[in-house]
Amino acid sequence: MQKLILLLICISLAISASDGLKVVSEPVKLIGGDGSYFMHPLWSPDGSLIAFTGANYQGLWVMNSNGSGVRQITDEPAAGYGFEWSSNSKAIVSRVAKYEGKYRYNALKVFDFEKDTARLLTDYKTLMPGLPHWADMDEKVYMCGRGKLEIFDSGKKATVLQKQSANKQIYFLKGDHIAVVNITTKEYKVFEPIKGRRYINMFVSPDRSKIAFEVIGGNLYAMNIDGTGLVDLGEGHRPRWAPDSQHLVYMITEDDGHQYLSSDIYSIKIDRSEKLRLTSTDDKLEMDPSWSPDGKKIAFGVMGEGAIYVIELSK
Repeated sequence: MQKLILLLICISLAISASDGLKVVSEPVKLIGGDGSYFMHPLWSPDGSLIAFTGANYQGLWVMNSNGSGVRQITDEPAAGYGFEWSSNSKAIVSRVAKYEGKYRYNALKVFDFEKDTARLLTDYKTLMPGLPHWADMDEKVYMCGRGKLEIFDSGKKATVLQKQSANKQIYFLKGDHIAVVNITTKEYKVFEPIKGRRYINMFVSPDRSKIAFEVIGGNLYAMNIDGTGLVDLGEGHRPRWAPDSQHLVYMITEDDGHQYLSSDIYSIKIDRSEKLRLTSTDDKLEMDPSWSPDGKKIAFGVMGEGAIYVIELSK
């Protein structure tokens, strides 16, 4: 009887392991590392394109998901920091910068691939601490900085059907709180997941049921969209959601206070199971992972080398 129980336990563990994610290929380099420097890849929602930036977040490029068809969208400073794809994969919004003497000025700009245009949403300002996000089926762009929420018309138009199904909730960080606002009714709520702490790198899951975020000086967390079900996922930085809204990909880094000493890419299921180390190298700093919309690949950059790689996954 004891042998039978042991056998059943072993079979159960084998089935559980087979259900988890696995790396099925060595990293494949798509671009960079040959005298050019690129970083921070981000998959388009339809999976056909990858956007990325250059050294010091200057400029924006897009390429096909296989590395072909590379084209530069802009060479503006800071354009590659905190940019975001539109839901239809046909535009990118970014906070760009320009310099006049010793002063830096910032503005929000939409790069529309359908019309091959770039449209300023704001004037250039010396202070612009927030980053832009799409809302209301891409008709709106919002930004929150220094506790002030601003909403802009993007210039894009959704269909009637899209507008009927549009989610009106927007989420942003406000000091030591996570805020949610309905942009139609103006209904406003705030959550304080961990009292007295501040948060960074917050992302809403694709099904809009969960939020992932980092605590400054602390760990990576996930919770339900209503503030319940907080889960401490341990050490982790710059999370991105898998398309199943159940897994996250992120990086774990080590530094000496001045420079990075190590960095690798991990994935984890938000119930704290299925933690998987996706890269394990002593001579490379793998950073800024992004999960493909079909769930089969993860793109990331290698700091120092200036190259962008893709690894393939399976379940």
